Amino acid sequence: MSKNHVEKIKCKKCGKESDYLVWEIMDTNIDPQMKEQIRNGEAFRWHCPHCDNNSLIFYPTIYHQVSDKYLLCYVPGDPTTAEKCMRDLEKDPGDSGYTFDSSFTKRVVYDMNQLREKLMILDEGLDDRVIEIMKIFIAANVFKHKPEHQIVDFLFHADENGERSFAIRFDNESWGSAAFVMSSYDQIAEQFKKILAKNDEFIIDSEWALNTINKEI
Repeated sequence: MSKNHVEKIKCKKCGKESDYLVWEIMDTNIDPQMKEQIRNGEAFRWHCPHCDNNSLIFYPTIYHQVSDKYLLCYVPGDPTTAEKCMRDLEKDPGDSGYTFDSSFTKRVVYDMNQLREKLMILDEGLDDRVIEIMKIFIAANVFKHKPEHQIVDFLFHADENGERSFAIRFDNESWGSAAFVMSSYDQIAEQFKKILAKNDEFIIDSEWALNTINKEI
């Protein structure tokens, strides 16, 4: 089930009001175009029909990629509300037509970079939990060589040619990169396979990865 509604938006440039379509639930089985629109940002873009102004407007939404049994809840800046939303949906799917049982991958994000990264990882057929554990080991190695800088952002990336890597932003606004090594991915997946056998946590981030590593060692 997809669900949307229209809100009135006042343009900051020309001052005129126009309609903006807000998607509360995106069901790719019902609305397949949303699969691309959430990835390219068009799902959050508002175009003023009266002038050339366009803006990104981020709002809470639930994205359901039916073919992959993948459910993503996005609430900007509010992980607690996002997690509650997911738990409520898990208990009561309403008239969605689905039963969100343990066969579904359910994720909660509260930042647009997180949302894009989760979907990119999904598209690549990888496990975001393994990716987050990889980041911890890579970050430890980066810190050895650059102890004077803190990592602010650490994101998985796959380019148009299928090349995979990690983009790293430091606290001085400089950027770096790290290679994605498939053999390392496979090794971590094997090492943590008992923990990864259960896929029942919603927030998969660096904190989750650190806790998971501590349990294993």
